[in-house]
Amino acid sequence: MNDIRTQFRELRQGLTDRHIERYDEVEIALNALLSQYHVVLLGPPGTAKSMLATDLVHTFTGATLFKYLFGKFTTPEEVFGPLDVSKLQDGKYERIMTGKLAEAEIAFIDEFFKANTAIQNALLTAMNERQYDHGTQRIDIPLMSLFAASNELPEGEELWALYDRFHFRKIVSYIQEPSNFVKMLTAPQAVELPHIPIADLRRAQQAVLQVNVSDSVYDTLVAIRSDMQLEGIIVSDRRYRQTVRALQSSAWLFERDAVTDEDFSILQHMLWTNPIEAKPVSRIILNHTNPLELAAQEIIDMADEIASQLHAAMLDAKQKGIEAEQSLTRQGIEWFTRCRQLGEQVTDLEGKASKEGVEVNRIKQARDRVWFVASEIGQHAIGLDAMDLSMGK
Repeated sequence: MNDIRTQFRELRQGLTDRHIERYDEVEIALNALLSQYHVVLLGPPGTAKSMLATDLVHTFTGATLFKYLFGKFTTPEEVFGPLDVSKLQDGKYERIMTGKLAEAEIAFIDEFFKANTAIQNALLTAMNERQYDHGTQRIDIPLMSLFAASNELPEGEELWALYDRFHFRKIVSYIQEPSNFVKMLTAPQAVELPHIPIADLRRAQQAVLQVNVSDSVYDTLVAIRSDMQLEGIIVSDRRYRQTVRALQSSAWLFERDAVTDEDFSILQHMLWTNPIEAKPVSRIILNHTNPLELAAQEIIDMADEIASQLHAAMLDAKQKGIEAEQSLTRQGIEWFTRCRQLGEQVTDLEGKASKEGVEVNRIKQARDRVWFVASEIGQHAIGLDAMDLSMGK
């Protein structure tokens, strides 16, 4: 089993290297496969949603795959196979399913929410029960995980029912940090990824179920649920039950034999429905389980707020002239002072993480974000760069 964990560690690193600034998305995708859950990636075109999903589904050798791009005129025949004419003559309404969704172990569907009503009910059954109505029989299908991508949220009750079947949801944005953007532009076209036999994935899925879940884990879930209810965020009992396996898969992926507080971070992508709930959900989960990551995220949010103020002031200065430009300079000094204070907070977090012997990826993201915002202030408001003003990374 250690060899299989090594393969997944190498796969996680390879996907993270290949998909820059997509650490969370990679972790979600791997957890979904280990949990046998479904994932939807939401975001504008050109954010590599499809590329990540395609890389992942092709990693597992020997797996039966299904890939398709939905459009409003996509028919059931394209997804589930054409009718078997020879059986239709005998009064049997069955399909030839070879190479279609009902035979797939791993599936990727782009523009998922363009599914029309003729396809939706069959998708609901396939995703939820792992079954398909084949003629007069309801048959079991081997679907482990379905990965979907969409440029938009669903509209209409029927599509929201499909949306609810996705265990993990992630909003994908364009690359934020300039250094990562340059890295994306200059990176090799292909980072070699390991290939994992589908039999090893099945063994890993069984091993996930053996990860220990202590009483304290359930106590934490109760506390999270209580705080969510106080904020008016209601999550179904079914979804809370599903979180347990996600916690187990996270622990297994990071080579632990028992669920710890660190594993709760994955639930940030399970317990919200509307994107406006994502931040309060993250805050509640991290408050109970990972205060260092919560503090780092709060620093990122404050840096983002400073950046928004800077951009608004820059636009104002461009429109109103010299007086607004002078005001921008005065504000710039104040913003930069705040960034320097945020940088000191990041340094404190780094020290605490080192002392506790933990690696918190969000702390590095916080340092990168504060440095970038300080650089923007120096360039556009003060006339100096971050290094000149003692904001080195």
